[in-house]
Amino acid sequence: MKVSKVGVMDAGTAAVLGALAGSVATIGAALATGWAQREGARITARSEHRKERRQPRYGAYKDFITEASRMNDRVGIFAVDYDSFPFERIDSNFTARCEEAADAVKEKWVEVALAGPKEIAETASRLERLSNAIIFRVLGLHQYTSGERSADQRDLLGIRSRIGEEAQEFEHTLDRFIFLAQAALDDDGSLK
Repeated sequence: MKVSKVGVMDAGTAAVLGALAGSVATIGAALATGWAQREGARITARSEHRKERRQPRYGAYKDFITEASRMNDRVGIFAVDYDSFPFERIDSNFTARCEEAADAVKEKWVEVALAGPKEIAETASRLERLSNAIIFRVLGLHQYTSGERSADQRDLLGIRSRIGEEAQEFEHTLDRFIFLAQAALDDDGSLK
C-alpha cells in the first residue's frame, strides 16, 4: 500500500506543478506580447516622427545645397586651377557675387542647423565658416589687385593658394553634406 500512496502523491504533485508551469508560461507569453506591442508602438511613433520631420528637412537641405553650390561655383576656379586664375577677374563685381553667395549660405545654414541632425548641422556649420573665410580672403585679394593695398607677388600667390585650399575643402565638405543629407532623409526611424 505504501507504493500506491506514493503514486497518488506524485500524481497530485504533478498536477499542481503542471498548473504552475502553465501559469508561468501564460504570464511569460503575456509579458513577451506586451513588450513586443510596446516595441512596435515605439517603432511606429519614431517612424511617424521622422516622416513629419523629413519634409521640412528636405526643403532646408535642398535650399542649403543650392546656395552652397552657388558659392562653390563662384570660388571653384580657385580649387580647380588657382595657379592660372587671372588676378584681373577679381574685381568688385566678382567680390560682390561671392559676398552674395556667402550671405545666402549663412542664411540657409540657420535652417539646416535647426533641422538637424547633429552631424548634418556640424557639416553645414563647417561650410558656413569656410564660405566666410574664403570671402575674407577674396576681399583681401581684391584690395591688392585693385591697388587699394600694396603687396608683392609672393603675398598674392600665398593668398590665392590659401583660397584654393579652402575652396577645395569647401567642395569636399559640400559633397559630404549631400551624402549625409541623403542618409538622413532615407532614415525611416525603424532602426535605433
